[in-house]
Amino acid sequence: MLLAVLPLAGAVPSAAQPSADLAARAQRGQAAMNAGRFDEAARIYGELVQAVPGEAGLRLNLGMALSMAGRPREARPHLEAALESGRPELVPAALFLGSVYLELGQPARAVEPLETFLAAQPGNREARRMLADALLHLERHGEAARHYRRLTEQAPEDPGAWFGLGRSYEGLSQKAFEELGTLAPESPEILLLVAEALVAQERDKRAFQLYREALDKRPGLAEAHEALGEIYERGGHPDWAAAERAKVRSLPPPDCASARLECDFEAGRYVEVVAAARSLQTAEGRYWLSRAAGELARDAFSRLEGLGPSPEATLVEVQVLRSQRRYAESKEALQKAEEAWPGDLRIRQELAKLLFIGREYEAARPLLEELLSRQPDSPEAHLLLGELWVEQRKPEEAIPHLEKAAVAGPLQLRARAALGRAYVDAGQAEKAIPHLEAALPTDEDGSLRFQLARAYQATGQTDRAREMRQEFQEIQRSQERTQEEDLVLTPP
Repeated sequence: MLLAVLPLAGAVPSAAQPSADLAARAQRGQAAMNAGRFDEAARIYGELVQAVPGEAGLRLNLGMALSMAGRPREARPHLEAALESGRPELVPAALFLGSVYLELGQPARAVEPLETFLAAQPGNREARRMLADALLHLERHGEAARHYRRLTEQAPEDPGAWFGLGRSYEGLSQKAFEELGTLAPESPEILLLVAEALVAQERDKRAFQLYREALDKRPGLAEAHEALGEIYERGGHPDWAAAERAKVRSLPPPDCASARLECDFEAGRYVEVVAAARSLQTAEGRYWLSRAAGELARDAFSRLEGLGPSPEATLVEVQVLRSQRRYAESKEALQKAEEAWPGDLRIRQELAKLLFIGREYEAARPLLEELLSRQPDSPEAHLLLGELWVEQRKPEEAIPHLEKAAVAGPLQLRARAALGRAYVDAGQAEKAIPHLEAALPTDEDGSLRFQLARAYQATGQTDRAREMRQEFQEIQRSQERTQEEDLVLTPP
């Protein structure tokens, strides 16, 4: 709780020269704050602010009381006014203002006040955690990782710090992968990274095909031969695995003068690889950045697991289970975690997400509605509830939620895709088209092209509708050709 780490501002500043009655009321307000009666304290401080409207210290105390009472919208203007006063003793306003912005789902606005407070009190872990959380939400993964790393040094037993660090490196790895896909979409490096992700999802046969394709493009890739050996071993072909490992042993070691990133990676110097590769806008740099950040994420999550049961450890476990499509086990783990930590909104949101994936819409909806009652500006909750209404063919219910989720942030394209579909279903094709077109780069299964074809057709753009239908059909045929059950392991 923020109040536990901060004193109240001076209850009655001498500059205001208050009456004895005002002083007594200020003491009652402070007593109410200390006792946790925040609504009562807010009422008292509200009366004091009306009596002495120019006193920034009282505005700070009112903002703090409102914030602690769970009334962030009311708290914000008072905290802003206290901070704008420029009085150094009122710097706690920056911490509470950052907290309020996070509660309101505005992490971009939370960063500056939190940085202001942390500059004044660099040892404050709560401020650093909130800043790291805001940066992570904004996908500023490198900066977030720096703050989470500091938190793990300050409190090595803190599961939240290790969870945030793992998520930050995970995001950095994914971003590098996406950039590699833009820089070199046909490269062996991108094939290696996709194959590695498929192995983590226990989809060995599909990964096998990609490793072989990477070797066709660039023979002598040691990591591809090593991975093929492991796939053969798991597939019950130890002789084929031995042949692949023999190929690895026959390869010359890398020249560390020209392959420094590879050598540092093989030596386990992942932090150094990340630092060196982040500035390299090359396929090689993006590849090693993605791999090194991925290893650092796994290390952080391993440290988290070693701390024992926690909500964060459960979230990591569920993420792995979901990637392997083990939804029943994911649901069971989340339900147990909800019983153990009933107040953790992350657990409830992940459970709602899993229920949505399982098409258990009636069970997911009350969870999402509860989340929105507690975090009314949460883009994630608005997105999930909007998508739920789309799936239930109630676009009028979906559109307000999706419009809020589509404004900005990491989920913007996904929200716009769902919003476009909702507009199509609602018979508002003209409104749907710009959202569907913007989200088209995320269309992996062709479903957005199908919806866009419907929208074009409804607005009389028959040629463009025909083009979208053809692209949709080609994606469908491509997916049918690569059904995993039809893939087989072949000898080296």
